[in-house]
Amino acid sequence: MIRPRAVEHILPRRAYETVVGKTCRSDTASYTDGKQDKRNTTMATNLETKQPGYVVDAVTTDEETAETAPATGPRDPHEKIPIGRGTLWQALVVAAVFFCGPGMYSALNALGAGGLRDPHLVNITSAMGYALTAVFSFFGGVVINVLGLRGVLSVGLVSFSLHGAALYCKNKFDVDWFLYFASAVSGFCAAVLWIAQGAITLAYPEPGRRGLFITTFYSSISIGALVGGIIALAFNVKEDGAGSITPISYIPLIAISACGPFVALLLAPPAKVIRTDGLPVKVKKQATPWQEAKKVFGALKKKEILLLVPLFIYSQWFLSWEGNFVAVYHSVRGRALGGFLSSVLAILGNLAFYVCTDRLGWTRRQVVRRGFYIIFTLNSINWIYATVVQKIYADTHPVGLDWTQGEYWLSIVLYLYWSFVNNAFQCYMYFLVGTLSDEVEELARYTSVMKTINTAGIALGYGVQVKWSMLGSEALIVGLWFIQIIPTWLVVRAVEDDEKRELASI
Repeated sequence: MIRPRAVEHILPRRAYETVVGKTCRSDTASYTDGKQDKRNTTMATNLETKQPGYVVDAVTTDEETAETAPATGPRDPHEKIPIGRGTLWQALVVAAVFFCGPGMYSALNALGAGGLRDPHLVNITSAMGYALTAVFSFFGGVVINVLGLRGVLSVGLVSFSLHGAALYCKNKFDVDWFLYFASAVSGFCAAVLWIAQGAITLAYPEPGRRGLFITTFYSSISIGALVGGIIALAFNVKEDGAGSITPISYIPLIAISACGPFVALLLAPPAKVIRTDGLPVKVKKQATPWQEAKKVFGALKKKEILLLVPLFIYSQWFLSWEGNFVAVYHSVRGRALGGFLSSVLAILGNLAFYVCTDRLGWTRRQVVRRGFYIIFTLNSINWIYATVVQKIYADTHPVGLDWTQGEYWLSIVLYLYWSFVNNAFQCYMYFLVGTLSDEVEELARYTSVMKTINTAGIALGYGVQVKWSMLGSEALIVGLWFIQIIPTWLVVRAVEDDEKRELASI
Protein backbone atom coordinates (compact mmCIF):
# COMPACT_ATOMS: atom_id res chain seq x y z
CA MET A 1 0.00 0.00 0.00
CA ILE A 2 1.36 3.40 -0.96
CA ARG A 3 0.95 6.46 1.19
CA PRO A 4 0.50 9.79 -0.61
CA ARG A 5 3.21 11.58 1.32
CA ALA A 6 5.74 8.80 0.70
CA VAL A 7 5.04 8.77 -3.03
CA GLU A 8 5.43 12.55 -3.20
CA HIS A 9 9.01 12.24 -1.92
CA ILE A 10 10.08 9.80 -4.62
CA LEU A 11 8.19 10.96 -7.74
CA PRO A 12 8.51 14.12 -9.85
CA ARG A 13 5.68 16.52 -9.05
CA ARG A 14 3.73 15.98 -12.25
CA ALA A 15 4.09 12.19 -12.02
CA TYR A 16 2.93 12.37 -8.40
CA GLU A 17 -0.19 14.28 -9.37
CA THR A 18 -0.88 11.79 -12.15
CA VAL A 19 -0.55 8.80 -9.84
CA VAL A 20 -2.28 10.19 -6.79
CA GLY A 21 -4.59 12.82 -8.26
CA LYS A 22 -8.15 12.83 -7.10
CA THR A 23 -8.09 9.20 -6.07
CA CYS A 24 -6.06 9.74 -2.96
CA ARG A 25 -7.54 11.35 0.13
CA SER A 26 -5.33 13.62 2.22
CA ASP A 27 -6.31 12.05 5.55
CA THR A 28 -5.94 8.37 4.61
CA ALA A 29 -3.25 6.01 3.37
CA SER A 30 -5.45 4.15 0.87
CA TYR A 31 -6.61 4.71 -2.64
CA THR A 32 -10.14 4.46 -3.98
CA ASP A 33 -11.85 1.23 -4.80
CA GLY A 34 -11.40 -1.43 -7.42
CA LYS A 35 -9.65 -1.04 -10.74
CA GLN A 36 -8.54 2.56 -10.21
CA ASP A 37 -6.74 1.49 -7.04
CA LYS A 38 -4.97 -1.29 -8.89
CA ARG A 39 -3.97 0.98 -11.79
CA ASN A 40 -2.62 3.70 -9.51
CA THR A 41 -0.65 1.25 -7.40
CA THR A 42 0.87 -0.28 -10.53
CA MET A 43 1.82 3.15 -11.91
CA ALA A 44 3.49 4.21 -8.68
CA THR A 45 5.32 0.90 -8.50
CA ASN A 46 6.64 1.25 -12.03
CA LEU A 47 7.81 4.80 -11.39
CA GLU A 48 9.68 3.87 -8.22
CA THR A 49 13.37 3.11 -8.53
CA LYS A 50 14.70 -0.41 -8.07
CA GLN A 51 18.04 -2.14 -7.94
CA PRO A 52 17.75 -5.70 -9.26
CA GLY A 53 20.44 -8.01 -8.00
CA TYR A 54 20.82 -5.89 -4.88
CA VAL A 55 17.86 -3.99 -3.54
CA VAL A 56 14.23 -3.26 -4.25
CA ASP A 57 13.24 -0.01 -2.59
CA ALA A 58 10.41 0.40 -0.13
CA VAL A 59 7.53 0.87 -2.61
CA THR A 60 7.21 -2.32 -4.68
CA THR A 61 4.76 -5.02 -5.55
CA ASP A 62 4.69 -8.20 -3.47
CA GLU A 63 6.41 -10.13 -6.25
CA GLU A 64 10.12 -10.93 -6.52
CA THR A 65 10.85 -10.44 -2.81
CA ALA A 66 12.93 -12.59 -0.54
CA GLU A 67 12.66 -10.74 2.76
CA THR A 68 9.66 -8.51 3.32
CA ALA A 69 8.39 -6.58 6.29
CA PRO A 70 4.62 -6.26 6.65
CA ALA A 71 3.34 -2.90 5.46
CA THR A 72 2.64 -0.81 8.51
CA GLY A 73 0.84 2.11 6.87
CA PRO A 74 1.02 5.60 8.32
CA ARG A 75 2.88 5.89 11.59
CA ASP A 76 2.13 8.13 14.48
CA PRO A 77 5.17 10.49 14.53
CA HIS A 78 5.10 10.34 18.33
CA GLU A 79 5.15 6.55 18.40
CA LYS A 80 8.41 5.26 19.87
CA ILE A 81 10.47 2.94 17.69
CA PRO A 82 12.08 0.08 19.66
CA ILE A 83 15.86 0.24 20.05
CA GLY A 84 17.53 -1.69 17.27
CA ARG A 85 14.61 -1.43 14.84
CA GLY A 86 14.84 2.14 13.52
CA THR A 87 16.84 3.23 10.48
CA LEU A 88 19.07 5.55 12.53
CA TRP A 89 20.20 2.54 14.56
CA GLN A 90 21.04 0.67 11.34
CA ALA A 91 23.14 3.64 10.16
CA LEU A 92 25.06 3.62 13.44
CA VAL A 93 25.69 -0.14 13.22
CA VAL A 94 27.02 0.20 9.67
CA ALA A 95 29.24 3.08 10.81
CA ALA A 96 30.54 1.03 13.75
CA VAL A 97 31.45 -2.01 11.69
CA PHE A 98 33.25 0.05 9.06
CA PHE A 99 35.11 1.85 11.83
CA CYS A 100 36.29 -1.53 13.12
CA GLY A 101 37.11 -3.10 9.76
CA PRO A 102 38.04 -0.78 6.86
CA GLY A 103 38.93 1.98 9.34
CA MET A 104 41.69 -0.08 10.97
CA TYR A 105 42.78 -1.39 7.58
CA SER A 106 43.14 2.21 6.35
CA ALA A 107 45.20 3.03 9.45
CA LEU A 108 47.65 0.22 8.60
CA ASN A 109 47.81 1.31 4.95
CA ALA A 110 48.55 4.89 6.01
CA LEU A 111 51.69 3.60 7.76
CA GLY A 112 53.03 2.43 4.40
CA ALA A 113 53.48 -1.26 3.52
CA GLY A 114 51.26 -2.21 6.45
CA GLY A 115 53.96 -0.98 8.85
CA LEU A 116 56.60 -3.40 7.54
CA ARG A 117 60.18 -2.48 6.66
CA ASP A 118 60.12 -3.77 3.08
CA PRO A 119 57.02 -3.19 0.90
CA HIS A 120 57.87 -5.97 -1.60
CA LEU A 121 55.80 -8.75 0.00
CA VAL A 122 52.91 -6.38 0.72
CA ASN A 123 52.89 -5.35 -2.96
CA ILE A 124 52.62 -8.96 -4.11
CA THR A 125 49.92 -10.01 -1.62
CA SER A 126 47.92 -6.81 -2.11
CA ALA A 127 47.88 -7.32 -5.88
CA MET A 128 46.66 -10.88 -5.30
CA GLY A 129 43.97 -9.81 -2.81
CA TYR A 130 42.54 -7.03 -4.97
CA ALA A 131 42.52 -9.25 -8.05
CA LEU A 132 40.50 -11.85 -6.13
CA THR A 133 38.10 -9.14 -4.95
CA ALA A 134 37.41 -8.17 -8.57
CA VAL A 135 36.67 -11.82 -9.42
CA PHE A 136 34.59 -12.65 -6.33
CA SER A 137 32.44 -9.53 -6.75
CA PHE A 138 30.39 -11.52 -9.25
CA PHE A 139 29.62 -14.18 -6.60
CA GLY A 140 28.64 -11.87 -3.74
CA GLY A 141 24.92 -12.06 -4.57
CA VAL A 142 24.89 -15.83 -4.18
CA VAL A 143 26.47 -15.58 -0.73
CA ILE A 144 23.90 -12.97 0.32
CA ASN A 145 21.11 -15.33 -0.80
CA VAL A 146 22.46 -17.98 1.59
CA LEU A 147 23.53 -15.91 4.62
CA GLY A 148 21.36 -12.79 4.34
CA LEU A 149 22.64 -9.23 4.62
CA ARG A 150 23.46 -9.39 8.32
CA GLY A 151 25.35 -12.68 7.97
CA VAL A 152 27.36 -11.46 4.98
CA LEU A 153 28.22 -8.19 6.74
CA SER A 154 29.57 -10.21 9.68
CA VAL A 155 31.52 -12.68 7.53
CA GLY A 156 32.95 -9.90 5.37
CA LEU A 157 34.56 -8.28 8.42
CA VAL A 158 36.47 -11.41 9.51
CA SER A 159 39.34 -10.74 7.12
CA PHE A 160 40.43 -7.43 8.68
CA SER A 161 41.64 -8.90 11.98
CA LEU A 162 43.16 -11.78 10.02
CA HIS A 163 45.07 -9.32 7.84
CA GLY A 164 46.34 -7.45 10.91
CA ALA A 165 47.44 -10.72 12.51
CA ALA A 166 49.32 -11.69 9.34
CA LEU A 167 51.19 -8.36 9.34
CA TYR A 168 52.02 -8.86 13.04
CA CYS A 169 53.44 -12.33 12.37
CA LYS A 170 55.49 -11.07 9.45
CA ASN A 171 56.79 -8.17 11.55
CA LYS A 172 57.66 -10.23 14.63
CA PHE A 173 58.39 -13.74 13.31
CA ASP A 174 59.13 -13.11 9.61
CA VAL A 175 56.33 -15.47 8.52
CA ASP A 176 55.36 -15.03 4.84
CA TRP A 177 52.71 -17.69 4.17
CA PHE A 178 50.19 -16.20 6.62
CA LEU A 179 50.11 -12.93 4.66
CA TYR A 180 49.39 -14.81 1.42
CA PHE A 181 46.58 -16.71 3.13
CA ALA A 182 45.10 -13.57 4.72
CA SER A 183 45.16 -11.74 1.37
CA ALA A 184 43.30 -14.58 -0.34
CA VAL A 185 40.62 -14.57 2.39
CA SER A 186 40.45 -10.77 2.21
CA GLY A 187 39.80 -10.95 -1.53
CA PHE A 188 36.61 -12.93 -0.95
CA CYS A 189 35.48 -11.11 2.20
CA ALA A 190 35.97 -7.63 0.74
CA ALA A 191 33.88 -8.52 -2.32
CA VAL A 192 30.83 -9.66 -0.35
CA LEU A 193 31.26 -6.91 2.27
CA TRP A 194 31.00 -4.06 -0.23
CA ILE A 195 28.01 -5.62 -1.97
CA ALA A 196 26.21 -5.99 1.37
CA GLN A 197 27.08 -2.42 2.35
CA GLY A 198 25.64 -1.07 -0.89
CA ALA A 199 22.43 -3.06 -0.46
CA ILE A 200 21.94 -1.89 3.13
CA THR A 201 22.68 1.75 2.30
CA LEU A 202 20.10 1.81 -0.50
CA ALA A 203 17.35 -0.36 0.97
CA TYR A 204 17.16 0.37 4.70
CA PRO A 205 16.81 4.17 5.01
CA GLU A 206 13.94 6.43 4.07
CA PRO A 207 14.66 8.51 0.92
CA GLY A 208 15.50 11.51 3.09
CA ARG A 209 18.04 9.54 5.14
CA ARG A 210 20.12 7.95 2.42
CA GLY A 211 22.55 10.85 2.59
CA LEU A 212 22.91 10.23 6.33
CA PHE A 213 23.77 6.57 5.71
CA ILE A 214 26.41 7.44 3.10
CA THR A 215 27.93 10.23 5.22
CA THR A 216 28.18 8.15 8.39
CA PHE A 217 29.63 5.23 6.43
CA TYR A 218 32.46 7.23 4.84
CA SER A 219 33.15 9.27 7.97
CA SER A 220 33.45 6.12 10.08
CA ILE A 221 36.29 4.82 7.88
CA SER A 222 38.18 8.12 8.18
CA ILE A 223 37.61 8.27 11.95
CA GLY A 224 38.79 4.66 12.26
CA ALA A 225 41.96 5.53 10.37
CA LEU A 226 42.40 8.56 12.63
CA VAL A 227 42.10 6.48 15.82
CA GLY A 228 44.42 3.83 14.39
CA GLY A 229 46.91 6.55 13.49
CA ILE A 230 46.88 7.88 17.06
CA ILE A 231 47.53 4.37 18.41
CA ALA A 232 50.40 3.76 15.98
CA LEU A 233 51.97 7.13 16.74
CA ALA A 234 51.75 6.53 20.50
CA PHE A 235 53.64 3.22 20.23
CA ASN A 236 56.28 4.49 17.80
CA VAL A 237 56.94 8.06 18.90
CA LYS A 238 60.56 7.26 19.81
CA GLU A 239 61.37 5.25 16.67
CA ASP A 240 63.24 7.89 14.66
CA GLY A 241 64.94 5.56 12.18
CA ALA A 242 63.89 3.46 9.20
CA GLY A 243 62.37 0.02 9.68
CA SER A 244 59.14 -1.61 10.83
CA ILE A 245 56.72 -0.31 13.42
CA THR A 246 56.89 -1.98 16.83
CA PRO A 247 54.96 -5.29 16.81
CA ILE A 248 52.80 -4.25 19.77
CA SER A 249 51.32 -1.49 17.57
CA TYR A 250 49.27 -4.11 15.76
CA ILE A 251 47.59 -5.55 18.86
CA PRO A 252 45.04 -2.76 19.55
CA LEU A 253 44.22 -2.50 15.83
CA ILE A 254 43.66 -6.27 15.59
CA ALA A 255 41.49 -6.19 18.74
CA ILE A 256 39.29 -3.42 17.35
CA SER A 257 39.01 -5.21 13.99
CA ALA A 258 38.00 -8.42 15.75
CA CYS A 259 34.96 -6.66 17.22
CA GLY A 260 33.54 -5.94 13.77
CA PRO A 261 31.88 -9.32 13.01
CA PHE A 262 30.08 -9.26 16.37
CA VAL A 263 28.93 -5.64 16.05
CA ALA A 264 27.51 -6.52 12.63
CA LEU A 265 25.07 -8.92 14.30
CA LEU A 266 23.33 -5.89 15.85
CA LEU A 267 22.00 -5.00 12.40
CA ALA A 268 18.27 -5.73 12.12
CA PRO A 269 17.08 -8.01 9.31
CA PRO A 270 15.05 -6.16 6.63
CA ALA A 271 11.77 -7.64 7.88
CA LYS A 272 12.26 -6.09 11.33
CA VAL A 273 13.33 -2.57 10.34
CA ILE A 274 10.77 0.14 11.14
CA ARG A 275 10.93 3.18 8.87
CA THR A 276 9.48 6.51 9.89
CA ASP A 277 7.48 6.69 6.65
CA GLY A 278 5.66 3.48 7.52
CA LEU A 279 6.85 1.64 4.43
CA PRO A 280 8.45 -1.81 4.54
CA VAL A 281 12.01 -2.62 3.61
CA LYS A 282 12.08 -5.15 0.81
CA VAL A 283 15.18 -6.95 -0.34
CA LYS A 284 15.12 -8.74 -3.64
CA LYS A 285 16.72 -12.10 -4.26
CA GLN A 286 20.31 -11.54 -5.33
CA ALA A 287 21.58 -12.25 -8.82
CA THR A 288 23.56 -15.31 -9.88
CA PRO A 289 27.20 -14.75 -10.90
CA TRP A 290 26.22 -15.02 -14.58
CA GLN A 291 23.35 -12.54 -14.20
CA GLU A 292 25.58 -10.16 -12.28
CA ALA A 293 28.32 -10.37 -14.91
CA LYS A 294 25.78 -9.66 -17.67
CA LYS A 295 24.54 -6.56 -15.81
CA VAL A 296 28.04 -5.24 -15.22
CA PHE A 297 29.18 -5.70 -18.81
CA GLY A 298 25.82 -4.50 -20.10
CA ALA A 299 26.37 -1.19 -18.33
CA LEU A 300 29.55 -0.71 -20.36
CA LYS A 301 27.39 -0.07 -23.42
CA LYS A 302 26.47 3.34 -22.01
CA LYS A 303 28.60 6.06 -23.58
CA GLU A 304 29.16 7.94 -20.33
CA ILE A 305 30.43 4.82 -18.54
CA LEU A 306 32.88 4.10 -21.35
CA LEU A 307 34.16 7.66 -21.11
CA LEU A 308 34.63 7.26 -17.35
CA VAL A 309 36.62 4.01 -17.55
CA PRO A 310 39.99 5.88 -17.53
CA LEU A 311 38.81 7.76 -14.41
CA PHE A 312 37.85 4.50 -12.69
CA ILE A 313 41.22 2.92 -13.52
CA TYR A 314 43.12 5.86 -12.05
CA SER A 315 40.89 6.28 -8.99
CA GLN A 316 42.54 3.51 -6.91
CA TRP A 317 45.72 2.74 -8.85
CA PHE A 318 47.78 5.43 -7.12
CA LEU A 319 47.23 3.96 -3.62
CA SER A 320 49.96 1.41 -4.30
CA TRP A 321 52.57 4.09 -4.95
CA GLU A 322 51.38 6.16 -2.00
CA GLY A 323 51.90 3.30 0.47
CA ASN A 324 55.34 2.48 -0.92
CA PHE A 325 56.36 6.15 -0.86
CA VAL A 326 56.06 6.58 2.91
CA ALA A 327 57.50 3.11 3.62
CA VAL A 328 60.59 3.71 1.50
CA TYR A 329 61.43 7.28 2.51
CA HIS A 330 60.11 7.96 6.04
CA SER A 331 61.17 6.88 9.51
CA VAL A 332 58.90 4.70 11.63
CA ARG A 333 57.53 7.57 13.70
CA GLY A 334 57.46 9.77 10.60
CA ARG A 335 55.14 7.20 8.97
CA ALA A 336 52.98 7.09 12.10
CA LEU A 337 52.70 10.89 12.20
CA GLY A 338 51.85 10.98 8.51
CA GLY A 339 49.14 8.35 8.99
CA PHE A 340 47.56 10.32 11.81
CA LEU A 341 47.66 13.72 10.08
CA SER A 342 46.52 12.33 6.73
CA SER A 343 43.35 10.99 8.40
CA VAL A 344 42.56 14.47 9.69
CA LEU A 345 43.04 15.95 6.22
CA ALA A 346 40.94 13.17 4.70
CA ILE A 347 38.01 14.07 6.95
CA LEU A 348 38.42 17.74 6.01
CA GLY A 349 38.38 16.79 2.33
CA ASN A 350 35.08 14.96 2.79
CA LEU A 351 33.60 17.90 4.70
CA ALA A 352 34.74 20.36 2.02
CA PHE A 353 32.88 18.42 -0.63
CA TYR A 354 29.82 18.16 1.64
CA VAL A 355 29.77 21.94 2.03
CA CYS A 356 29.87 22.39 -1.73
CA THR A 357 27.02 19.96 -2.36
CA ASP A 358 24.70 20.67 0.57
CA ARG A 359 25.55 24.07 2.05
CA LEU A 360 26.37 26.48 -0.75
CA GLY A 361 23.09 26.09 -2.61
CA TRP A 362 24.73 24.92 -5.83
CA THR A 363 22.62 23.01 -8.33
CA ARG A 364 23.69 19.59 -9.50
CA ARG A 365 25.14 21.02 -12.71
CA GLN A 366 27.05 23.66 -10.74
CA VAL A 367 28.45 21.07 -8.33
CA VAL A 368 29.68 18.88 -11.17
CA ARG A 369 31.20 21.71 -13.23
CA ARG A 370 32.68 23.79 -10.41
CA GLY A 371 33.84 20.64 -8.67
CA PHE A 372 35.62 19.59 -11.84
CA TYR A 373 37.39 22.93 -12.14
CA ILE A 374 38.43 23.03 -8.48
CA ILE A 375 39.25 19.40 -7.73
CA PHE A 376 40.91 18.61 -11.03
CA THR A 377 43.06 21.75 -10.81
CA LEU A 378 44.12 20.91 -7.25
CA ASN A 379 44.86 17.30 -8.20
CA SER A 380 46.90 18.34 -11.23
CA ILE A 381 48.98 20.60 -8.97
CA ASN A 382 49.34 17.65 -6.61
CA TRP A 383 50.86 15.40 -9.26
CA ILE A 384 53.18 18.10 -10.57
CA TYR A 385 54.42 18.61 -6.99
CA ALA A 386 54.68 14.84 -6.50
CA THR A 387 56.82 14.51 -9.64
CA VAL A 388 59.23 17.16 -8.36
CA VAL A 389 59.54 15.50 -4.92
CA GLN A 390 59.90 12.02 -6.39
CA LYS A 391 62.64 13.19 -8.80
CA ILE A 392 64.55 14.78 -5.89
CA TYR A 393 64.26 11.59 -3.83
CA ALA A 394 65.22 9.41 -6.80
CA ASP A 395 68.44 11.40 -7.10
CA THR A 396 69.29 11.65 -3.38
CA HIS A 397 67.97 8.22 -2.20
CA PRO A 398 66.94 9.28 1.32
CA VAL A 399 66.13 6.56 3.87
CA GLY A 400 64.25 6.94 7.15
CA LEU A 401 63.52 10.66 6.93
CA ASP A 402 62.39 11.87 10.36
CA TRP A 403 60.31 14.86 11.37
CA THR A 404 63.48 16.54 12.65
CA GLN A 405 64.78 16.77 9.06
CA GLY A 406 63.74 19.35 6.48
CA GLU A 407 63.51 16.80 3.65
CA TYR A 408 60.80 14.99 5.61
CA TRP A 409 58.51 18.01 5.51
CA LEU A 410 59.02 18.37 1.76
CA SER A 411 57.21 15.07 1.30
CA ILE A 412 54.87 15.07 4.29
CA VAL A 413 53.26 18.29 3.08
CA LEU A 414 52.70 16.51 -0.24
CA TYR A 415 51.21 13.52 1.60
CA LEU A 416 48.78 15.67 3.60
CA TYR A 417 47.76 17.81 0.61
CA TRP A 418 47.27 14.58 -1.29
CA SER A 419 44.96 13.16 1.43
CA PHE A 420 42.75 16.25 1.39
CA VAL A 421 42.46 16.47 -2.40
CA ASN A 422 42.04 12.74 -2.94
CA ASN A 423 39.13 12.40 -0.51
CA ALA A 424 37.36 15.32 -2.13
CA PHE A 425 38.09 13.67 -5.49
CA GLN A 426 36.64 10.31 -4.39
CA CYS A 427 33.43 12.00 -3.21
CA TYR A 428 33.25 13.89 -6.50
CA MET A 429 33.62 10.68 -8.52
CA TYR A 430 30.72 9.03 -6.67
CA PHE A 431 28.62 12.17 -7.10
CA LEU A 432 29.36 12.28 -10.83
CA VAL A 433 28.35 8.64 -11.30
CA GLY A 434 25.17 9.40 -9.34
CA THR A 435 24.17 12.02 -11.92
CA LEU A 436 24.02 9.46 -14.72
CA SER A 437 20.61 8.19 -13.64
CA ASP A 438 17.83 8.78 -11.15
CA GLU A 439 17.04 5.06 -10.89
CA VAL A 440 18.65 2.85 -8.28
CA GLU A 441 18.66 -0.07 -10.73
CA GLU A 442 20.94 1.71 -13.18
CA LEU A 443 23.10 3.28 -10.48
CA ALA A 444 23.71 -0.16 -8.99
CA ARG A 445 25.10 -1.34 -12.30
CA TYR A 446 27.23 1.76 -12.76
CA THR A 447 28.74 1.60 -9.29
CA SER A 448 29.35 -2.12 -9.76
CA VAL A 449 31.30 -1.33 -12.94
CA MET A 450 33.20 1.38 -11.08
CA LYS A 451 34.14 -0.90 -8.17
CA THR A 452 35.17 -3.76 -10.47
CA ILE A 453 37.38 -1.54 -12.63
CA ASN A 454 39.03 0.42 -9.83
CA THR A 455 39.68 -2.78 -7.86
CA ALA A 456 41.35 -4.25 -10.92
CA GLY A 457 43.27 -0.98 -11.26
CA ILE A 458 44.72 -1.10 -7.77
CA ALA A 459 45.65 -4.76 -8.28
CA LEU A 460 47.61 -3.74 -11.39
CA GLY A 461 49.10 -0.83 -9.45
CA TYR A 462 50.56 -3.13 -6.81
CA GLY A 463 51.77 -5.48 -9.52
CA VAL A 464 53.63 -2.63 -11.20
CA GLN A 465 55.20 -1.60 -7.88
CA VAL A 466 56.83 -5.01 -7.60
CA LYS A 467 58.97 -4.46 -10.71
CA TRP A 468 59.07 -0.73 -11.43
CA SER A 469 61.10 1.99 -9.74
CA MET A 470 59.36 4.59 -7.59
CA LEU A 471 59.93 7.27 -10.24
CA GLY A 472 58.69 5.04 -13.04
CA SER A 473 55.54 4.09 -11.10
CA GLU A 474 54.80 7.74 -10.30
CA ALA A 475 55.27 8.75 -13.94
CA LEU A 476 52.75 6.09 -15.00
CA ILE A 477 50.18 7.38 -12.50
CA VAL A 478 50.68 10.96 -13.71
CA GLY A 479 50.00 9.72 -17.23
CA LEU A 480 46.81 7.96 -16.09
CA TRP A 481 45.66 11.15 -14.36
CA PHE A 482 46.06 13.45 -17.34
CA ILE A 483 44.69 10.91 -19.85
CA GLN A 484 41.34 10.72 -18.07
CA ILE A 485 40.72 14.50 -17.83
CA ILE A 486 39.24 15.03 -21.32
CA PRO A 487 36.95 11.94 -21.32
CA THR A 488 35.71 12.90 -17.85
CA TRP A 489 35.00 16.46 -18.99
CA LEU A 490 32.85 15.14 -21.85
CA VAL A 491 30.64 13.50 -19.22
CA VAL A 492 30.69 16.52 -16.92
CA ARG A 493 29.52 19.00 -19.55
CA ALA A 494 26.47 16.85 -20.37
CA VAL A 495 25.14 16.81 -16.78
CA GLU A 496 21.88 18.70 -16.34
CA ASP A 497 20.05 19.97 -13.28
CA ASP A 498 17.36 17.84 -11.68
CA GLU A 499 14.57 20.11 -12.89
CA LYS A 500 15.62 19.88 -16.53
CA ARG A 501 15.93 16.11 -16.38
CA GLU A 502 12.53 15.83 -14.72
CA LEU A 503 10.84 17.95 -17.42
CA ALA A 504 12.56 15.97 -20.16
CA SER A 505 11.26 12.69 -18.72
CA ILE A 506 7.62 13.79 -18.56
